[in-house]
Amino acid sequence: MRSQWNKLQSAVRAQFKEPVEMTVFAYNDQMQKDTVMSPIDSIKYLRMFLQIGSLAVDPYSGEIKAWIGGVDHRWFKFDHIRSRRQVGSTFKPFVYATAVSRQGFSPCFKVEDMPYTITPGESNFDLIKEWAPSNSEGKWTYQSLTLRDALRVSKNSITVYLLKQIGSVEPVISMLDGMGIEKEAKYPNGQPIIPRVPSIVLGAADLMVWEMAGAYTTFANNGTYSQPYHIRKIEDKNGRVLFEQVPEQSLALKPEYNYVMLDMLRYNNSTAPGFNKIKTPTGGKTGTTNSYVDGWYMGVTPNLVIGTWVGGEERWIRFRSIQYGQGARMARPFFQFLVEALEKDTKYGWDATAQFKRPTGDIGIEMDCGAYNELRTLNPEDSLDDGFGDEL
Repeated sequence: MRSQWNKLQSAVRAQFKEPVEMTVFAYNDQMQKDTVMSPIDSIKYLRMFLQIGSLAVDPYSGEIKAWIGGVDHRWFKFDHIRSRRQVGSTFKPFVYATAVSRQGFSPCFKVEDMPYTITPGESNFDLIKEWAPSNSEGKWTYQSLTLRDALRVSKNSITVYLLKQIGSVEPVISMLDGMGIEKEAKYPNGQPIIPRVPSIVLGAADLMVWEMAGAYTTFANNGTYSQPYHIRKIEDKNGRVLFEQVPEQSLALKPEYNYVMLDMLRYNNSTAPGFNKIKTPTGGKTGTTNSYVDGWYMGVTPNLVIGTWVGGEERWIRFRSIQYGQGARMARPFFQFLVEALEKDTKYGWDATAQFKRPTGDIGIEMDCGAYNELRTLNPEDSLDDGFGDEL
């Protein structure tokens, strides 16, 4: 029996190595090409192509305007809008939003870029061993950064600092729940999709493009979450309405706190390459995961929220370095090119002059860093937003 099995394996291996005529995917006018290669080489060939999952959502209604599940459905059947991948630093705005709403942090508040550790028994983290993550580059500058700059350069250290001020991951998870990412959701094996561990704040959780795009509608819609939907109405042949979608919305973040977050997301794009070509007001956050496997970009405009993931068909497919294996190179260009195309093509009716909503009245948080620094100089004790100034 074993000899027969070995003989069968050898025959299959030989067949897989035998070159044959075949048609494979290619980036040309036909999106395919005829070639000669072995079946095993064809598998390797197809795994070389990066995949994409991108969802464009109207932030005010939740209506899905564009759904891209992959590069070509004929060759790659898997829908990456619904796949779960680590989200990297695109998760950090949820942590910042929680800190802003609970402690009233100004985007001008400064924190030193240094190691921060959460120890066993600290606050409500329930750790059995200490957690001391490093920055993505593996070092610290020991310089003070505003929260605005810290989010722009995606410092892990300062996200951990904010989590320590929050005192638990539960408020962050509750923030997510209000933005449509269910805090009690579980995998079929019963494990939580959002684990109650500090590492989630650095993007360790596996989430869907669908969930992330929905959550970011909050930032573009004055703090109100809009649940994405793709069927507006169903009618029978006589025009009788059988189903009509009622947008599902809920306030996830008070408008004044949301405006602070929107300010920081917009600041992220202020110095990013390529955005000077775009007239539309934009904001966003990149995300890169360990070993350069996944690249994300969550982009917001007054008209659309566009969530984009780019990576390999399998998780073991990755870039060798961060030069190309980062969200800024993998996913952000798609957002930029799409908005540029919408601005140029009049048939889409894109309004590049539309503006994000600003809450009426006083925001209650100083967002002008010149005025903020002057206030701290004149009255250093009362001007601290969070009450943790001694820790700096």
